[in-house]
Amino acid sequence: MKKALLFITSLMLSFASYADGLLRTSDLKQYCAQEGVNRQTIVYLDQSIISKTDPNWYKDILNKTHFLPGERVQVVTINDGGSTVELVWDTCFPSYTKAVYKQKKAQEGMAVVFTGGVDDQLKNDQKIFNQRIKQALAHPLAGSRHETAPHFEASNFPNKKLVEAFYYDANRTRIDNGIARVIVFSDMIEKSDLVNHSSFNALEAATSAAERFPVFFNHASFFVYGINYSNNETKLNESMEKFWRNFMIYSGAEIAHYGTQLVLPSDNQLFTAKSYKGKLTQSNGKELATQMRLAYTPEGELKYSWLAIGDKYMTLKGTISCSGKNCKVDAQIKESSFDGFKARDALLLNGDMSSLSGTLGARDDSVIDETGKVYRFNVSYTQEARLGM
Repeated sequence: MKKALLFITSLMLSFASYADGLLRTSDLKQYCAQEGVNRQTIVYLDQSIISKTDPNWYKDILNKTHFLPGERVQVVTINDGGSTVELVWDTCFPSYTKAVYKQKKAQEGMAVVFTGGVDDQLKNDQKIFNQRIKQALAHPLAGSRHETAPHFEASNFPNKKLVEAFYYDANRTRIDNGIARVIVFSDMIEKSDLVNHSSFNALEAATSAAERFPVFFNHASFFVYGINYSNNETKLNESMEKFWRNFMIYSGAEIAHYGTQLVLPSDNQLFTAKSYKGKLTQSNGKELATQMRLAYTPEGELKYSWLAIGDKYMTLKGTISCSGKNCKVDAQIKESSFDGFKARDALLLNGDMSSLSGTLGARDDSVIDETGKVYRFNVSYTQEARLGM
């Protein structure tokens, strides 16, 4: 505990010294916008549960979070009370893709002997990044009301408007910065006029919240940790998880992880991402507009992938395999805000990745609609020129 106190004290002093310069720092922005890097990371820190003597919450981020070359990184404090946020740091991770690194090395001349080359620059800038991310994570400590980790019971949770905070900050997930990986440290206990803890129906509250705060999170993936951090209210925490999972899928986002500890996928590799527009043909011959995002690893595993029909959203998992230009998408729905399709329904497509067609619906032929036909619809997609979803 003594070591933890010393470390947090040094973080606070470090932040006090550098806070004025964090937002003005721009030297790492030279790494931004590298071709083939399709992700950004946003870290939200809930000040209302952060204490000045507990090191565990920030250790999770420092030890488990890895970034892609040039990935945009933003650290944001959710201010005590939960209705407003404050941007602490906005930067890009100092590393190059293999292609950019090769180009930079080829451009090195004799001056490298005196000024240092690409490798020296990367080493120095990564050291700066590691120092400054600690300063950014220390920001909510300065205004924390808690010396030790807080503990609340059903009767004394403080007012907190997390829905409102995310709603007004939703533009941060815009797709031109990359597909948003959102890390949230919070107990996620909403206590506002949206949620009444004494009579709480999670599904009804989520629907109501989505109607009152109609927001689109650009198909972001939320990795939430800190659940149970501030309380032992098991039933309330279970209801809040249902609330957040439903509110997010209604709002064009997914809860990729929700738990006590931070859990991120172990791989941290570049992936390909493509956006598509298309049509779904209904059984009566009428067509519905549909959109799709396929993001996949070099091994063909889908990640950050979505299907949309109007303002209804579905997350996808599965694989892509190609033989030459002949590709096959074998996917299924994970979560859906659309009553017409549900988890485990299949999206089966074939084509050359610029043009794909196939079916969406029940994988099993025994599932039929009210007319007796197999519940499956023809779909076709054409790749868009830029990543738009």
